[in-house]
Amino acid sequence: MILVSAEPFAEAMVSTGRAIGLNEFLLIQWLAPLASEAPAIAVAVLFVRANRAGDGLIALISDKINQWTLLVGMLPLALSVGAGALSTLPLDARQGEEFFLTAAQSLLGIALLLRLRLGLWSALALVGLFAVQVGLALYYRNDEARTIATLTWLAWVYLGLAGLLFLINGRRLFALLRSALTGNTSGLEPPRTRDEPETQRSGRETGSVTG
Repeated sequence: MILVSAEPFAEAMVSTGRAIGLNEFLLIQWLAPLASEAPAIAVAVLFVRANRAGDGLIALISDKINQWTLLVGMLPLALSVGAGALSTLPLDARQGEEFFLTAAQSLLGIALLLRLRLGLWSALALVGLFAVQVGLALYYRNDEARTIATLTWLAWVYLGLAGLLFLINGRRLFALLRSALTGNTSGLEPPRTRDEPETQRSGRETGSVTG
């Protein structure tokens, strides 16, 4: 089904963008990922509605891991199969900066999850930065050089925030690395919030650690 529908879907998006005068790159960049991410988002929302927010977050993280391993790794492989020879993935300046920006976003996401919980302010920060990114992309959609410079600037902002969070949560980072090497998760309980009941904390820790 994917093989049959992928190419017509992509060609239809490009044709629609040309017909309505919308930048083709932006259309493919934002609309196509939204369609492909819809199932994972729907699953996460269902988990949250079932009072299983931890499982919803795990579903989104798993989807992100798949993107940065299987999906990215398949791109040069698919290109090589199509070309009939081993080929590298050609990227222009803008595409290279998009990769850089996405990697920086992922690193910030990891930094925000060092405490094994995602608070409201962390979520709002991610949404706010993403809104700035989309707004700047639309504003400079007809200026390629300015768009590339904006992507670079935003990527360094993400990296700077991630580095700051790694410094603040250095002990948690060390504990996570030690756990990954030893397989011992006994010291990875999420920090207790103020005035949180002990029973609620126990349930949250179980969901955070085992999930």
